[in-house]
Amino acid sequence: MSGPANPYRPGAGVPPPVLTGRDDVLARFERVLEEVSSGEGQRPWAVTGARGVGKTVLLLELLQRAEDAGWVTARLEAGPPDSLAAALTRALYVPLRRALARGGERGGALSRLLTVFSAVRVTVDSSGRLSLGVDVDAAAAGAQLDDDAGLHRLLHALGLWVRDESRAALITIDELDAAAPADITALNRALHLLGQDDLPVPVHVVVTGNPTLLAGLARANPYAERLYVLHQLGPLDDAAAAGALTEPATHLGIRWDPAAVDRAVAESWGVPYMVQSIGSFAWQVRAGESISLPDVDAAVGLALAEARGMHLARWDGSTPAQQAVITALAALGGEAPLAAVAERLGRTERSLGRVRADLVARGVIEGREGRLRFTVPGFAAFVVENH
Repeated sequence: MSGPANPYRPGAGVPPPVLTGRDDVLARFERVLEEVSSGEGQRPWAVTGARGVGKTVLLLELLQRAEDAGWVTARLEAGPPDSLAAALTRALYVPLRRALARGGERGGALSRLLTVFSAVRVTVDSSGRLSLGVDVDAAAAGAQLDDDAGLHRLLHALGLWVRDESRAALITIDELDAAAPADITALNRALHLLGQDDLPVPVHVVVTGNPTLLAGLARANPYAERLYVLHQLGPLDDAAAAGALTEPATHLGIRWDPAAVDRAVAESWGVPYMVQSIGSFAWQVRAGESISLPDVDAAVGLALAEARGMHLARWDGSTPAQQAVITALAALGGEAPLAAVAERLGRTERSLGRVRADLVARGVIEGREGRLRFTVPGFAAFVVENH
C-alpha cells in the first residue's frame, strides 16, 4: 500500500533502521574509544556468532563510532584472492591518501609508515601535486607485510602516525576464519608483539568469525585464546527483537498490534535477518495504519519462502555426513539432544563430534549443553519437505 517507505532492511550486512540488543558491547566499545585515545593499551576483540546474527552490522556501527570520534579507520574482509597484507593495503589507501592531501606529516611518522608500507607508491606530478597509489599485486608487498614482523612494523608505524596526529586507529577484519592459516598466524603474532610494546600505540583491532573462530585462532597460536577479548553474539532477546520491529514503524506513525509483535518475535527466533525480513513483508501486506496478526502470518510465509535460497545453500554446502546429521535433527523438529540425533543415526555421540563441530563452524547449527539446534527458522521444515 502507499504511504511511508518501508523502513525494514533485510540483507547480508545491511544496517537495520534501529540497532537493538547490542547495548552491552557498544558500551564497552565506548570505553575502548576513551582508553585507547588516552594511551592505554587494549587487547584486540574477537566477535563471534552464527551467520545472520549481525556481526558485520556491529562492525559497521563500531567503525562509525570510531570515525565520529576522529579515529582513522580501515575495514577489510578476509579470504581469497587477497592475503591479509594486500587487503590491509587496500583498506589503508584512503586514510593515507587523505593524509597526503592535507600536505605533510608531523615528526616524520607518516614517512616511517610509508617506508614499511612497501606496496604504497608516492609520486609527484609536474605541478607538484602529491598522489598515492597501491600495488596490491606486488610481490614485495607480500614479502614485507605477510610475515608477523612485517605486520607488526606496519601496525606500529600506523600507531606512531595517528599518535602524532593526536588520533587513534581502528582496523576491522570481517570473516577472519576465511583467511589462510599463514595469514592468521602472522596476524596473531603481530598483535601479540604490538601488545608487548612498553608504550602502547593507539591502534585497536576487531575481528569477526563463526562460533569456532577462537578455537581456530588458538590452533594457529596457542596464546591466541588469551590474546583476544571475546564477544559472542547470539540471537536477539524478545525485547530487543520487539524493539527492532516496533520502533521503526512507530517513527512513521504505524502501530504494531501486541499479538502481531509476539508472533513475529517467536517466528524470527531472534535472528536479526529474519526480524527484518518479517518486518519488511508485514509492512508490505498491511492494509492500514497498523500491522495485525494476519499481516504477520502472511509475512512469515513470505519470509520463509524467500529464505529458501539460504536453506538450499546450507544443504548443498554440506557433506554427506553433515547432511545425515541435518536430516536426523530436522526429523526431531530442529532442536534435540545430541544423544537423540546419535540414536536416530545408530551412532555414538563421540563419533559425531567432528561433524557437529564442522556444522557449528559453518553456522548451520548451534550446540549448547548437549543440545543441537538449527540457527535459522524454517530450515527443519525445508529439509523434511525436500530430503
